[in-house]
Amino acid sequence: MYTMNIGLANPFTGGYNTVEQTLTKAMQFVSGVQQVRISTEGDEPTVIIHYAYHTGSVDVLATALDQDCIAVYDFHIMAGSLIGDKANEWGAFNPEYFQHI
Repeated sequence: MYTMNIGLANPFTGGYNTVEQTLTKAMQFVSGVQQVRISTEGDEPTVIIHYAYHTGSVDVLATALDQDCIAVYDFHIMAGSLIGDKANEWGAFNPEYFQHI
């Protein structure tokens, strides 16, 4: 199982991706979705998806949604990571900022 946090702020447009746009695209990259939650906690609105497995590259998903990176927690190894073209600019995964379902 995995949990993914996708922020809605779009650094390229200066606006926000919509929840519908984000979920539609994310569903092309994950399968076995158990729960979805929209959070307004933290610095930006965030789509949180709890799912069974990846069906596509999270790097590609991040690019498709104009995200620097997407935070993913892997329950198999009990650790999280930041995945995307600019993940290294954000530093290491910080569990204090990660939102679970």
